[in-house]
Amino acid sequence: MSSFLRLTAWLLIAAAIVAPIAIGMNTYYLHVLNLAWIFAIAALGLSVATGVAGQIVLGQAALVGIGAYATALLMMRLSLPWWLALPLAMALTGTVGAMLGLISTRIKGHYLAIVTLALNEIFRIVAVNEEALTGGPMGLRNIPTLRIPGLGESITQQLYLPLAGLMLASYLLMILFHRSALGRELRAVRDDEMAAEAMGVNSVRVKTIAFVICSLWASLSGGLYVLLVGFVAPTNFTIAESVKMMLMVVIGGLGSIPGTMLGAIVVTILPEALRDLQTYYMAAFGAAVVIIMLVWPKGLGVFADWLWGSVLTGRREPEAASPAGPLSL
Repeated sequence: MSSFLRLTAWLLIAAAIVAPIAIGMNTYYLHVLNLAWIFAIAALGLSVATGVAGQIVLGQAALVGIGAYATALLMMRLSLPWWLALPLAMALTGTVGAMLGLISTRIKGHYLAIVTLALNEIFRIVAVNEEALTGGPMGLRNIPTLRIPGLGESITQQLYLPLAGLMLASYLLMILFHRSALGRELRAVRDDEMAAEAMGVNSVRVKTIAFVICSLWASLSGGLYVLLVGFVAPTNFTIAESVKMMLMVVIGGLGSIPGTMLGAIVVTILPEALRDLQTYYMAAFGAAVVIIMLVWPKGLGVFADWLWGSVLTGRREPEAASPAGPLSL
């Protein structure tokens, strides 16, 4: 594809991102888009552990919650500015991710899925019962939010472009990681761990790094959520939310970074688009997911990889993992 058409495609994407602000979109729908950018960051992190490394993680919401609560507590109890609280929260969550990575070297497959699922429930129970620290079932309120007055009147308007920019930056970092030597080592471990180790790949090291990256991205999304809404509660980080994030990765195509981003946006926006159906909107959402998986068995990554590889960059991305491949239970 010519450079002119490629430039045109990039300009159209930029215009699509800026358009909601330019046309003065309703604040509610703008908030939904902000949540889509935040969830996309968390899903991109999960895609590294699950799609690229082949580890089934069903506790991503707990990692997001750790990042959210840590950011909130550091700002409220220690009066730290957000730009210091957020990196410290990411460091804490990254430590948890490193421990999960070490566990993943001893527990595999559906056993690891159960362990991460238990982590999510443990986190929820602690958040509900430790009222002195977490605020209990009512959560933490009046958390200092991030305001950028020059970008709009409300917080939703002010953070729209920064959140979109952070999501795109996270995406580009993931693309670079996917192409790196470490990314190739992770895919080798995912496809055949014994063969990869025979070729000199340290599976313990690469799995641990995958979980650390997964945790860092989860913590970043949790911290951004707190800075956007100024509130956090245990109900924000249930097992259902972890399943929702896994759905983003599966719909996007296991191992497809562009597909994961697209899957996160679809899974976040589609329920809101169908909410006018009232009591039937979740059934309609489920039917839409089934249709997507029937039309694209390998997920939206089939389309997203073509868009990124053929239209936007002219480079073909490594093939995503098959849904019937290493993640099958």
